[in-house]
Amino acid sequence: MLGLMSSSDLEATYSEKSIRSIFWKYPQGKAIFTYLLSLMESDETDKPKFGWWEQAHEHAESTTLTSGSLGGGGAGPFTNSALTVSAAAAGWTFTAGTSYGVFVTDASKFRVDDVVWFKRVPNAAANAFLELKGTVTALDTTANTLVIRALATVASVTNDTDGNGLTLMVIGKASAENDRSRQGGYKFPVEIENYTQIFRETIGPFSRNSLKEGQRFDKSGVYESAVKQGALRVTEAMEMACFFSHRSVATVTNQNGQSTPNRTMGGILWFLEQYEKGDIGNGGIFDYRLGGDDITSSSWATEELKRVIKINGAVTCDQLEMLARRAFDNTADSGFEKIMLCGPTLYNVFQKYFKLNSYKTTTLRTKEESYGMNITEWESPSGILYLKSHPLFQRTSLRSSGFVIDMGCTGWTDFQDSELTLLKNRQNNDDDGRKDEYLGEGGLVLKAPENHMYLEGITDVTV
Repeated sequence: MLGLMSSSDLEATYSEKSIRSIFWKYPQGKAIFTYLLSLMESDETDKPKFGWWEQAHEHAESTTLTSGSLGGGGAGPFTNSALTVSAAAAGWTFTAGTSYGVFVTDASKFRVDDVVWFKRVPNAAANAFLELKGTVTALDTTANTLVIRALATVASVTNDTDGNGLTLMVIGKASAENDRSRQGGYKFPVEIENYTQIFRETIGPFSRNSLKEGQRFDKSGVYESAVKQGALRVTEAMEMACFFSHRSVATVTNQNGQSTPNRTMGGILWFLEQYEKGDIGNGGIFDYRLGGDDITSSSWATEELKRVIKINGAVTCDQLEMLARRAFDNTADSGFEKIMLCGPTLYNVFQKYFKLNSYKTTTLRTKEESYGMNITEWESPSGILYLKSHPLFQRTSLRSSGFVIDMGCTGWTDFQDSELTLLKNRQNNDDDGRKDEYLGEGGLVLKAPENHMYLEGITDVTV
């Protein structure tokens, strides 16, 4: 499931990592995502700022823009073949065999000999839409212009402002006979970076006497119970950081009086917010969508690229169906599997949605299939979604929230030789007692943010 280690192999390997061991010993623990990360192979870094390279495949399509102040016609994207005069504002004819210019947002997505399609072009004469198809004969990636030879004649085409924002997509390649190869293109990958974060939780300190004395609630003493509490607390802190931490670094004065860096890593939500900003020019940290708009404030109902979905109310079955489909628009898993970790309210919303639509779900066998956890499997039209109600999301502010996660695009990087470990006898040499602590340093890896989604405030679903 989810490309992770199989449940049957876990029993023999749980002691290899502290996180696995903690969850194995204390299955009531609440660090579900951190536990799943521990079932994957992790990397190490010798630098507190580490990175990875991303290069997502982009569809060969673009939107059209105004042709500017060329004069001679309307304020739409179409021009003459020389790109010197705008086409008429209304009623011009797209004539087969004739070449025309067009301004687009990103000409680098096209190649000469691409067959392209302008879909749903407004009709200048009536409330209708036209379809224009042609072949790219020239392009300029600096000016973002294309020259296109029309394949069929279409009359009464608009070139007013309602022609801006049209989608132009590639629908084929058409090279001439006995032709030579043409110039291709290459888009370099983007380096994405995160920080490692130090997680530590002290066990104690305990006096020598308290360690030896039995307690009314536990005859063996307090130590074993304290280790359990410390293990659960530090893993829960790591869990919430993986979801909600904001990447930052500050200079602080530590307990030794030294000025040192204090770093927090970026969590899933932080990376999704960066993706929605688009690029550095929009105030983002990375060029996730170079030249793309900042969609932070865009409507989730109409913006297909939105991945931070904040609703605060009920949704319809159609809207929830749309969100489920959008969650699988991009996936790195060959089996099209993702997991949704969510609060009980959002979990119940999906259960109601399944009943309203008579969708069949399966409860996985906890030991053999789902790592000892109760997980529901739904085979949606777009992919397999595993639903798990997350104990940490039971608090009021998170009950209607959750994350849809593509586990194949996640990972954990430990700082070198700094995997979370229980270190013993951390007290001063002359202390008449004992102090242990959990200590570890690492950071989240989140690749392809478009593969993940954050849902917030969904309280009900209606027909």
